[in-house]
Amino acid sequence: MGLESEWRQAWQEQGHAVEFDPPDHYVWWRRSYENFNEFRLFEQHWRNLTGRSFIDIGCATGDLYRWLQDRHSEFHYHGYDISASAIERARKKYPEGAFDVIEADLSDLESREPPTVLWARDVVHHQVDPLKYLSRLLRVPSEAVVLRLRTRDVGDTVADPELSCQWAYGHWVPFIVSNFDELVETIYDIAPAAKISAVKSYAPLGGSLGRFLPKECYYPETGTAETAMYISLTAGAPNDRRLEVSAREDSPLPPPVWMRGLRLLTRRIARGRG
Repeated sequence: MGLESEWRQAWQEQGHAVEFDPPDHYVWWRRSYENFNEFRLFEQHWRNLTGRSFIDIGCATGDLYRWLQDRHSEFHYHGYDISASAIERARKKYPEGAFDVIEADLSDLESREPPTVLWARDVVHHQVDPLKYLSRLLRVPSEAVVLRLRTRDVGDTVADPELSCQWAYGHWVPFIVSNFDELVETIYDIAPAAKISAVKSYAPLGGSLGRFLPKECYYPETGTAETAMYISLTAGAPNDRRLEVSAREDSPLPPPVWMRGLRLLTRRIARGRG
């Protein structure tokens, strides 16, 4: 099995759907996730949007739909994921929502009406070529892109999934840490009138969660980060770059002890069935 086939297979495993299917304790989930920087950026900027259509690339089991209905019900949500098992769970949990399996290259979206907002959380860095994938994302919506991905301040992007990857659900998947300046250049190449707001939560990315990364990604001086971005595609002017960069630690609330135990038990049962 080639690496690209292997990483696509990883997202089809039942364990992926279980991992991203939090227990039905919505108040905790909402309060926890609203501490992530991408949620904070959206809250800061959404009032500037003229449209109200919203697509979620990599929606997993659809819990962003519930949050959006609760906090911003004026938006019309559609969730997409390459994982059929995750989409099946999303449809069962939220039968009133819109969820569909999507091709990995986003070709399904080419003939559809452009949404106002495209949200892609923890998707870009799992692509074989994250900057090329980002270029595709930027062409989809009419007004804004919201991202969380992985960046480095020092050193070039190592776009080799044999050297930069993560062990997930019994398969190796790409885990590419993009140089932040290269990322910004990619955005302005596609959207020269963009305004970019970026918030970095700094932490060494190597050495945890089954990641096999270039050695420099283990060192604090490389400046690796979980980086949230709100990209307003038309808020600036061509050749007049508007880039705001800050740092803030993501501080999600830890789940209660009973919830962690329940999630562990659920995963073990799901693995036993697999």
